[in-house]
Amino acid sequence: MKARIFLGCVSALLILSGCAEHRRATATTPVVGSTATAPVVVADTVREALPGDYMRVSFLPPDVPVTTIAKPGALRGFVTATVLYSPPLTVAEYPKYSGLENDDSKVLVAMRCKPPDPANVDAVLATWPNVFAAIQRDVKLQPDDCDSTPTDPGKQMACYAKGFRDPTEKTVPTALAKTFNYAGTIYDGNHAAIANWLQKYYGIYPAFAGTGYSVKDSYFLDKQPMTSQEILVKSVSSEYVLKNVPLTEAGCRCISVPPYEGRASDRLDPEFIERDGGDGLCKRVDRLTAR
Repeated sequence: MKARIFLGCVSALLILSGCAEHRRATATTPVVGSTATAPVVVADTVREALPGDYMRVSFLPPDVPVTTIAKPGALRGFVTATVLYSPPLTVAEYPKYSGLENDDSKVLVAMRCKPPDPANVDAVLATWPNVFAAIQRDVKLQPDDCDSTPTDPGKQMACYAKGFRDPTEKTVPTALAKTFNYAGTIYDGNHAAIANWLQKYYGIYPAFAGTGYSVKDSYFLDKQPMTSQEILVKSVSSEYVLKNVPLTEAGCRCISVPPYEGRASDRLDPEFIERDGGDGLCKRVDRLTAR
């Protein structure tokens, strides 16, 4: 689980908030586990340096065991920076910022991960250049694999990633246009094999922006297409991709919360996950509480 000006109105519960109707972030805005820090410093810290403290939320059918960051067989999983969600959002609000949708009928799985050895998770900000580089680390190629089109979709994707070039430019739109044109080719209808591979092994769907921000409400993109203006405005929450390692290896504490009346209105507090979650495993809790 995923260079730009912050656009749009951010939730009052995000540190990067700034709209009049929401709580304005100032130099005295509290940050979990630290002294007061200006929001621009927080943003710079979580994007130019890895935060080392991540959250991931998913909605699963009952009795699905969770032992790794993402689903079994995946190579990577998307997470977000925990520091951005204090004060915490409600269960109904939180998924929107990760391009998901709350599902009251399923089990809520929420994990907070602090990798003891960052190298094990190989976390990267979810930009297309970072993803292309990560794919080359995850999928091993033989020297001659890309001389012709390999039959294996994973190697096809790795060869495509290897072909990416990111030269310096003197204009931001020019630099971004070259990257997004290259990434956009994956979804032109002629590269279904690698598009499906990205979805299966990386959790990268057509809603993936590749800017390092998840696009709010993008879960409905197939039914409610967005303009570039809408996409930019809704690009709010920084996202990262981590190797799909066991929860223990990623330093994750995890809770599993069955459906109950009013769950969507309860807050998903990172401190609650830290305190009541299983260490390296998903522990069932009957309901969310900020005890």
